[in-house]
Amino acid sequence: MRHTVPAIFVFGLAVAACSPAPTSEGVREESASVEPAPLDPTAPAAEQAALAACAPVTVDGYCGVTFGMTPDQARAKFPVSLDTYDGADPDAPVDPNHCFEIFGVEPVQGVTFMVEGGKIGRVDFLTEAAKTAEGFGIGTDAQAIRARFGAGAMDAPNKYEPEVIDLTITQGATKFVFEVQDGSVRGWRVGVAPTIDYTEHCG
Repeated sequence: MRHTVPAIFVFGLAVAACSPAPTSEGVREESASVEPAPLDPTAPAAEQAALAACAPVTVDGYCGVTFGMTPDQARAKFPVSLDTYDGADPDAPVDPNHCFEIFGVEPVQGVTFMVEGGKIGRVDFLTEAAKTAEGFGIGTDAQAIRARFGAGAMDAPNKYEPEVIDLTITQGATKFVFEVQDGSVRGWRVGVAPTIDYTEHCG
């Protein structure tokens, strides 16, 4: 079958060929900007709903998952499935003491448990859905934490970001570490040594 070229297309080519070339001094063709897809506005609400039955974060753990549990025990307790970041070769022998992370699947996007030596040693939060018993979490004014714990609240510079302060509260064998930027908590974690102290997570 023979295809014909529309006349308007041919005319457009002719006009383009006769048009003067743009000057080379900083002239750029304008192109239509493409806006990124908006974030799902229902995502935070869905996450809040999925974690609504969870009690506050304590020295023992979060939402039924306690420090010292195995990953399988944690999966049985947590209200949504827990997946893994571990991309190791499935056919390679696995070190039973290796460190890896398991994380809540959608709609939970901001809860990650760290496993070392076959046991849960820490939980990290990047969601407003989880709070301590005092109501501390993402967005909390760091001064409120310092006021609550007094001399028990210790400031230290973040290992990699000088503009970030690691505000640490130690309660027994458990540490709460709040990452503070511009005066408020941007992320936080709770756990036991040595896992709680890894700035690089399992890296």
